[in-house]
Amino acid sequence: MVVSDFSVGVIQLNTKFPRPIGDIGNPKTFHFPSIIKKLDLATVADVVSVDVISGDMLDEMVHVARELESQGCDLITTSCGFLGPVQSHVQQQLKIPFLSTSLLMLPFLRTVYPKEADIGVLTFDSRALRPHHFVGHDIRGVKILGLEPDTELYRVISKDESQLDIDKAASEVVDRVKKLVDQYGVRCVIFECTNLSPYKSKVRSETDVAVFDLVDLVSFHINAFKGG
Repeated sequence: MVVSDFSVGVIQLNTKFPRPIGDIGNPKTFHFPSIIKKLDLATVADVVSVDVISGDMLDEMVHVARELESQGCDLITTSCGFLGPVQSHVQQQLKIPFLSTSLLMLPFLRTVYPKEADIGVLTFDSRALRPHHFVGHDIRGVKILGLEPDTELYRVISKDESQLDIDKAASEVVDRVKKLVDQYGVRCVIFECTNLSPYKSKVRSETDVAVFDLVDLVSFHINAFKGG
């Protein structure tokens, strides 16, 4: 399989806010085809919560995942890192790989970055992020910081606004990562929120910190294929 033969299915929450290139919900983010299907039921408010989606919302997610699989996708992912708790349930319904969240990378990064304060997580909302969002992985020592309501990106996403000041959002994301570095001395950061990914390059250049996101995890899988 060559990369041009690979396609990824993206299950997107019911949102309309801008998704710049780099966001997993933008079809131009990958150099291979992506099929994006939006859920009708699950909004940001439904998923960014201490609770786990269930009932009709979970059923719809499984239905969309199966639909993407039937359309020939080689891998399915999501547009929100808070969907980690559904990993096992959705994966059991599919024959192809399913990546619910970038937080699945934590066990690997613990091996590479073994010290107590090495790993930081930048999340959309730290007040809602709980251990179960990490798909059962040990989060002891992980430093967690959120965008929180005072940022441009948080406001636009939480209110599902149609306009985004990209430069301001980028500056705020860089500032948050610098805070993780200055306060805790982290050596790498996982972007829980897929909407942080458009600013990954700027963060890397201005902080000299390793940054990992769901786009990286998808790319890791692609590269595992012969010819990828």
